[in-house]
Amino acid sequence: MSINAKVIEMVNDFSKLEEVEGILLAGSHATKTNDKNSDYDIYIYTSKEIPVEKRKIITDKYCSYMELNNTFWETEDDGFLKEDNIPVEIIYRELAWIDGLLNRTLVKCEADAGYTTCFWANFVNSIILYDKNGDLNKLQDKYKIRYPHELKKNIVKKNYPLLKLQMPSYYYQIEKALKRDDFISVNHRVAALFASYFDIIFAINEVAHPGEKKNLKIIKDNNFKAPTDMEINVNNILKYAVSNDVAILLEIDSLIGNLDILLKNEKLYLFNNAKPLPMLDYY
Repeated sequence: MSINAKVIEMVNDFSKLEEVEGILLAGSHATKTNDKNSDYDIYIYTSKEIPVEKRKIITDKYCSYMELNNTFWETEDDGFLKEDNIPVEIIYRELAWIDGLLNRTLVKCEADAGYTTCFWANFVNSIILYDKNGDLNKLQDKYKIRYPHELKKNIVKKNYPLLKLQMPSYYYQIEKALKRDDFISVNHRVAALFASYFDIIFAINEVAHPGEKKNLKIIKDNNFKAPTDMEINVNNILKYAVSNDVAILLEIDSLIGNLDILLKNEKLYLFNNAKPLPMLDYY
């Protein structure tokens, strides 16, 4: 595996901090799917928070530009390496936090509305660059397990009704947004629909969810089980979403109908007594 020399040096400097328990390389560089536009995703696991001042000393040494302490999602420092100008994201997490989160997902088998197993995929597919006491290796071993069947069922149970089955469903919200000519709402709900839809697809295949990028390519390249015409349906939904076309509802119907067939074949269809919602009147 080839890693940028500055990244290796920066990781070495971070490993000397007393707060640091381990460092992982994640993302496309870890899974060898990187291209010329790929950034470096560095996850630093700590026993306690590293002061920003300490982090700045190291990032100033190796980065030409750095945004310190971005906290939009997790705590991270985002910038570009000197000379190479390669983007780098340094994300800080506590070991106890990731252990608790993975325990909730993989032991308690609790599902989310979309992206249920993304943290699992991120953690177990990362490469250990530094491991002070071997704790990262122990945690990876702990969670390199077979996909829990109960989790698979819970993901379907949580996400399938959100597609169209019940009143809070994305289909119903898209239907109302179209009636109001609310393009922004249509776009927002389509993204949420796909989040739940692909959560189900990866669960069916007993594969940890890789995140929001390249879902169709990953499914195709790995010959995963998928509904008939999935790619056609997805592309048409995106096309109709842009034009605010009511035909999007027929395409979503087709997407869900084909998913129903796959779920029934996999003995995962859990909603045999469900009644469809009434259509709104557009005319």
